[in-house]
Parts: sequence; C-alpha cells; structure tokens
Amino acid sequence: MPAFTIRSLDKVYPGAPPVHALSNISFSVEEGEFIVLLGASGCGKSTLLEILAGLQQPSAGSARFRDKPIAGPGGELGVVFQDASLYPWRTVAANVGLGLELRGLEKEQSRRLVDEHLSLVGLDGFGDKFPHQISGGMKQRAGIARALVGDPDVLLMDEPFGAVDYVTRNKLQEDLIRIWQQRRKTIVFVTHDVGEAVFLADRIVLLSPRPGRIAEIVTLDLPRPRQRGEIELLQREARIYDALRALEPAQTATVA
Repeated sequence: MPAFTIRSLDKVYPGAPPVHALSNISFSVEEGEFIVLLGASGCGKSTLLEILAGLQQPSAGSARFRDKPIAGPGGELGVVFQDASLYPWRTVAANVGLGLELRGLEKEQSRRLVDEHLSLVGLDGFGDKFPHQISGGMKQRAGIARALVGDPDVLLMDEPFGAVDYVTRNKLQEDLIRIWQQRRKTIVFVTHDVGEAVFLADRIVLLSPRPGRIAEIVTLDLPRPRQRGEIELLQREARIYDALRALEPAQTATVA
C-alpha cells in the first residue's frame, strides 16, 4: 500500500476571480520513498504539501494516507517549514521536546528522546541555548529534530533550507540524506532548486506553472551517496532545466 495516493486532485481558492492553484494531480508516494515536488514559484507545490499534511482540503479529487482520507493533521506526519518557528523564550531542547511535553510524556523519557534527536541532527551541546544564540542552519536542524522526535512515519518539508547560505544548505542536504537512510522515513520535500532536487530525490514530481499540473515524473535511479559535480547528476540537472524552460509561457514579441 502506498503512503500517499493522490487522484484527480484540484485546488481552487475562492475570490474574484478565483485562483486555480492545482489541476488534475494524480500520483502515489511509496513507503520509505524520497519524493521532491519541483517547480517555479506559485505552481502549487506548498499547497499540495499542505493538503498532504491535512492543513488544507482539496476542492475536488482525493488525497489519501495509507488508503484513508486525509481529514486533518495526524501524529504519523511531521512537518518542517522554511521558517523553523522556534519559540524564542524556550531553549533549543525545550522547543524540540514541546510535542512530547504536550503529550504528557514522562520527563526523563522526554529528555532522553530530545538528547537523542539533538545528536541525530548535529546539535550536541546546544540544547540549553536559546534561538537567538544559534545560527539559521542550527535553527533548521532544531526544526527537523522537533519533527522527528515524535517518531512520525512521514516527513513533509516545505523548502526547509531556502533561507540559509549555500555551504550550510549543502551540509543540511547531506545530513538529511543520512537521517533518511538511518530512519527510512517517507519524505515529501518541496523545492524550486533543481540541484537540490537531483541530489536528494528518488523521484521528482515536476509541476507546471499555475495551475499546477504534473508535467513529468522523473525517476533518479542513481547510486547513493551522490557526489556533487558527478557527470550523471549534471546531465539530469540539465535535462530538468530543459523541461522547466519548455513549461515557461511563450513570450509575446513586441515591435518598437
């Protein structure tokens, strides 16, 4: 049974005029798969992720998790957004353990789980720091730890590395792959960065400009660990850039 099954999904935001964000989206996500949703800004990637997270409902069609309708957020799903949204008055450890605290988990067990996940994301020794005392990349690591500490089956990630510098972004990508290989979570990851998509994904769902439609699903049957600059990765990147350019609306020529 797939983790997610999406069939003939549409999303329209009411208004004058209404905004047709997604049109006729159909695909499946297998358990343990790393799927990347790729496309230009405004193509509906984040909307689709929020539907999978149960934060929005489709206007038509269906989105199902393990063959059950997605009615709202659930404990099987961990969500990471571009902004880690850490509470500034709580330490890093207290932010990571917030969900465990709300569930009423015993303090000693909660502390052990928080320490384990801080170590997993490379934040050993930073649990007693406050968000203003750590870098943007560290905040994102804390956000990932917070999503993982409750042991969800799925990670839904909306451009989580978009606000950090190039070097930090590359390191976070490598760490995410390490965590995925260790834990084998199902990951659905949104980006508009082709290089990031090719480095991370098992498959890339390429969306057209709004209304977002599936233009192509690209399978990346490349061995891991992948090395940046490898000819095969660069060839795949070039092919996807060509596909994205083909999706761009034709420019109307003007005569001076």
